[in-house]
Amino acid sequence: MAVLHIVFMILKVIGILLLILLGILLLGVLAFLFCPVRYQARGYRDKEQYEGKAGVSWLFHLIGLTVWYDSKEEKSDYEIRIFGIPVRKLFKALKQRKRKKTGEKRGKKILLPQTPSSNEVIRTEEKKALEPSEAETEEGSPEVGPERQNTEKRATARKKEPAFLKKIREILRFPGKIMKALKNFRLTVKDICDKIKKIKKFLENEKFKRGMNLILQEGKKLLIHVLPQKTEGYIKFGTEDPCLTGEILGAASIFYPLYGENFSIEPCFDQTVLEGTVFLKGRMYGVMLLISAVKIFRSRDVRYIIRHFRQ
Repeated sequence: MAVLHIVFMILKVIGILLLILLGILLLGVLAFLFCPVRYQARGYRDKEQYEGKAGVSWLFHLIGLTVWYDSKEEKSDYEIRIFGIPVRKLFKALKQRKRKKTGEKRGKKILLPQTPSSNEVIRTEEKKALEPSEAETEEGSPEVGPERQNTEKRATARKKEPAFLKKIREILRFPGKIMKALKNFRLTVKDICDKIKKIKKFLENEKFKRGMNLILQEGKKLLIHVLPQKTEGYIKFGTEDPCLTGEILGAASIFYPLYGENFSIEPCFDQTVLEGTVFLKGRMYGVMLLISAVKIFRSRDVRYIIRHFRQ
């Protein structure tokens, strides 16, 4: 009975640990799906300097990445924080601590004079015995075999051959080279034409068209979801050409629904200038990515496209 009681206790502990692990895994999946990944960026530019800063955070800023650049100091850097702790500073502190420990251990060691052992002396004597003497090296290598002599003779005969005979031999080989090149060119042209026909047939297929329409629709939804929710600032720009400045202003007015009323654009038609400040922030939910991915990969048309590209 005591043994069964111990076995049941062990199984109970294992079951509790498995439930804890499953709970942590489920909590991580729910956090990925429903806790948003937030981003924000800020930029500034005037006549003398410009700077920018961007950051991404998750789990209510418990995990974050920040990147920045300053033209005045000509310096760019980044910082990673996990639960508010800067990871790079932590690693630097751990490395410095490790170096101190290794330095202390090296200082405690006492250096003793090393004397060669008897085995090392015997090995050095054997190496000296195996090394060829100076007389043997002066005598040179053993005689060369007959095959090597024949190849050397042929090579010397080719070197002694007159230059006009070499040119005649090259001229005689030239038509064969041309025919071989034309044959290879014909084969490559035929392969290219066959590939173009296959690609055209694939692009005109209804499955390809339906699959690409689905991918474009889901991509458009994700782009709208990821776009910044808040945009503030202003930009003052201008070129020496008033016509070009007007064209840029007209192109920027197309995107007015994206940046809204809190962002102003000021054109300058009489000088070249680019100044302003920009601030934007947004978020992205993992559940939206999951829904789009499921819709795309469940489609038979998309799977048909993937199989075709794998082949």
